[in-house]
Amino acid sequence: MPRKKVALKSIGDRLLTLREAAEVLRLNPRTVREYISRGELEGRIIGGRWRFRRVDLDAFFENAPREWDFRGKDSDGD
Repeated sequence: MPRKKVALKSIGDRLLTLREAAEVLRLNPRTVREYISRGELEGRIIGGRWRFRRVDLDAFFENAPREWDFRGKDSDGD
């Protein structure tokens, strides 16, 4: 029985470090980590370090509301 081929997504461009991803988004690296922990930004730990695909950073930006308060969705605005 032949093996079933699985379509894999290409990494494409080089992977970005946490610092590089923060620079692309013009955010503090701590802020980027917070978005990751909230599940709002995609990243992977490879070799003990965060790595990001540019396409995921672009998707994060495209999906972000026009006005976004970092305090989060549960903030009461105070």
